[in-house]
Amino acid sequence: MQILIRAAKIIDPTSEHNGKIADVLITDGVFTTIGKDLDSEGVDDVIEGDDLHISTGWVDLYATFGDPGKEYKEDIESGLNTAAQGGFTKVAISPQTDPVVDNKSAIQYLLRKAEGHAVDALPIGAVTKGLKGEELAEMFDMQTSGAVAVSNGKHTISNTKLQNLALLYGKNLNLIFYTFCQDELLASGGQMHEGEMNTNIGLKGIPALAEEVVVARDLYLAEYSDVAVHFSHITTKGSVDLIREAKAKGLKVTSSVPAHHLSLKDEAIADFEPNYKVVPPFRSSEHIEALIAGVADGTIDSIISDHEPCEIEAKFSEFSIAEAGIIALETAFPTALEALSGKMKLEEIIKRFTTGPRKVLHLETPTIREGNEAEITIFTPSLKWVYEKKSIKSLSKNSPLIGKEMTGLAVGIVNKGRLYLNS
Repeated sequence: MQILIRAAKIIDPTSEHNGKIADVLITDGVFTTIGKDLDSEGVDDVIEGDDLHISTGWVDLYATFGDPGKEYKEDIESGLNTAAQGGFTKVAISPQTDPVVDNKSAIQYLLRKAEGHAVDALPIGAVTKGLKGEELAEMFDMQTSGAVAVSNGKHTISNTKLQNLALLYGKNLNLIFYTFCQDELLASGGQMHEGEMNTNIGLKGIPALAEEVVVARDLYLAEYSDVAVHFSHITTKGSVDLIREAKAKGLKVTSSVPAHHLSLKDEAIADFEPNYKVVPPFRSSEHIEALIAGVADGTIDSIISDHEPCEIEAKFSEFSIAEAGIIALETAFPTALEALSGKMKLEEIIKRFTTGPRKVLHLETPTIREGNEAEITIFTPSLKWVYEKKSIKSLSKNSPLIGKEMTGLAVGIVNKGRLYLNS
């Protein structure tokens, strides 16, 4: 199979072609020729258009599907199709399913279901059995079965002794450890960010402190035990400041932020629209500005989708009882691009989708070079398009961005010799 991409700007700092506009010919999944005015005779697919760019494949560090147990929200196939539509060649899948992915059989199940797809599924195993924070799960067995990391989903381990034990066990296995930071007692009953807006509309707030106190605890644990920790879902100014200081001290920490937390504010909840209900909650402008600064200076290594599908019955009800979550794999890139344009160069923004997440998971970064296997994302950063419900690949449609004009579109991906084009 031959694929020809016409006049695309190459974004890859590891490649001698970085910054150049070239035709790229891929044959049976391998870069065969990178040059000008390549012959298209015999080529199976020719991809061309205005302002085309290619980069190494985008990696999402955190997405939730419903499989196993709640496949009506999102099964593996629909989830990977949604990831491909959003431009991702790899997606790390949260263990927060029913049953929880907390054993080797569950990891093997996910990998079997993902076989043959253009997107690589990267299973994340649970830190504790059932995500209950009471007993460690079978981390070694999950690692040997293909888990790329462990996480307790969106359930903070409140038992500090158990958290420290889990970190040390993960260190011995050289296993990537995600931590989600939200003190359950401080956040108890909260529906949105605690600030002026929640006071005005009468909803109980979740203070920034609920996140920051756990970030501080886990930074102390990381330093005490000399353990690498990935702080997932960072959303507050205080958290950014703490992680920046920790990195300056030389601690082995990385962090990520959901794309929608870079632009959507707590003010959006004024109309009690349940699609704006998420965990962690959308913050105020002060926190958003700090998050953007953290992405720009490298304190925050990667941007995640935090894709979390919800069926209509669970989402569209009274705000206080509506399920939290947003589908975001298809909108993560344009959402981040909108928030960061003018504050970062495009090449730096793309790093938060490519080398940043690969660094977290210790994945090799492929290079766009003749003779190498092709794992690329094809995109146009300037294309304006409308996010329409009918075009959504996810089985769920819970997004406040439906109907919004967006700028920046993933055109398609090439990975494992397969081509997936946005449709």
